Amino acid sequence: MKQTRLLNLVNRRIPADMHTTTLSPSSRTATQREERVPPSIRLLRRCNGLIRATLRSPLHGLLSRDLLVLEYTGAKTRQRRVLPLSYVEHGGRLYLCTRTSVWWRNLRTEPEVTVWLRGRRVAATARVVEPESAEARDALRAFVTRNPRTGEILYEVKRVDGRPSEEDVVREAPRSVVVHLQLAS
Repeated sequence: MKQTRLLNLVNRRIPADMHTTTLSPSSRTATQREERVPPSIRLLRRCNGLIRATLRSPLHGLLSRDLLVLEYTGAKTRQRRVLPLSYVEHGGRLYLCTRTSVWWRNLRTEPEVTVWLRGRRVAATARVVEPESAEARDALRAFVTRNPRTGEILYEVKRVDGRPSEEDVVREAPRSVVVHLQLAS
């Protein structure tokens, strides 16, 4: 239901001072990386503008249960970037998970970010979690529990008795990137 709602959205222009993170079609590695992304995810990426606008608006409740907007600075370009992402709360912490994107690399050198979370703009500090850690496994497990379709499509985590397969989570955590967001108080 959530994906169907998002798939029906259309792309929208973004402010001139904000840049989205997209893969350059001229880049050979970017093209290869994009080919590994399922068509439904590629379609959702084309709707980023409308999703961002909705998450920043009074209508954020339509999407903010599962999505937030991350604003960060590009490490090399120093340009401000903005991107909607799925998130999960686990153990009182906020996590982002990815397998097919490279936006997280910027957070290693520029960890100060801003998020639009449930209609509010909040400063945060991002930390890339060690891939082999129990924290990464726990966060990924929580993420694919909350987003089972994404777990099956991107992370190859199947469900057993209604729960993510522990064997799959253990295998996929080191192949994935988990980012912990510490919100400013």
